[in-house]
Amino acid sequence: MRSSRAPKKPGESSQKMDQFVRRSGHDGAAPSSPSSIPAEDASETAFAPILAAIATCQTTLTTHIEEVKIDLSLIKVDLQAVRERTTAVEARVSALEDMCAPVPAQLTELQQQIKQQASLLDDYENRQRRNNVRVVGLPEGAEGNSPTDFAERWLKQLLPNAPFTTHYTVERAHRVPGRPRPPGAPPRPFLIRLLHFRDRDASLSEARSKGQLVHEGANISLYPDYSTYLQKQRSTFTGVKRQLRDLKLVYAMLYPAKLKVIDANKSHFFNTPEEALSWIEARSGRGPRP
Repeated sequence: MRSSRAPKKPGESSQKMDQFVRRSGHDGAAPSSPSSIPAEDASETAFAPILAAIATCQTTLTTHIEEVKIDLSLIKVDLQAVRERTTAVEARVSALEDMCAPVPAQLTELQQQIKQQASLLDDYENRQRRNNVRVVGLPEGAEGNSPTDFAERWLKQLLPNAPFTTHYTVERAHRVPGRPRPPGAPPRPFLIRLLHFRDRDASLSEARSKGQLVHEGANISLYPDYSTYLQKQRSTFTGVKRQLRDLKLVYAMLYPAKLKVIDANKSHFFNTPEEALSWIEARSGRGPRP
């Protein structure tokens, strides 16, 4: 028995299947309940705190940037002031350098002038002392209460053969200023100033001729009276003079500080102890004789 339904056309079944699939794609999701939130609203709610924090950070950052800008402006002002002051300092330093440029040459010149003036002053002092006799070894208190009267009598008694002039006079006499020495210490030098230069030379010459001088058991020596500076210069020849005495050579100290040595009727002059020592070594055969 044949069915009463009409036969299906080819492709009709596949068309119906496609329509079903399309309807299922639209209606496949479960129907939302009235209390459910859409996906876009949920995402906005989740990011809201983050956006608020970003806005706060942006505000804070903007504030800090403004503060930094203000600080930079102040730094620029201070830097400009430092530049101006630096420029002023450089100008002053340059001016000072220009002013100080001739100072070394001026200082050298002044040093030379001071040295010359000191030499002239020392020479003047020694010329003022040229009438003085410096007595070393005279016991303290031997001059009594009147040093000048004592010196006038005592010098003639000590050097009876000295060719003093008829105007022989002691202007003044005194000890070198200072406190008296303790017992056992060497006495202070005794200075005698004569009126005439010839009397001073006569006393020194006679003292050298006699050699040893004695006063009440004390050994006495007479020397020219020089300034402290010149005495130090002349004292540098002490060792040389000792060697010359050992060699039995005649010598003399010339003014201001020059050594004269007589060897084989020939005079030799030395301005420094080193020159004299070199000559003594050469004379002794340890080097070529000059």
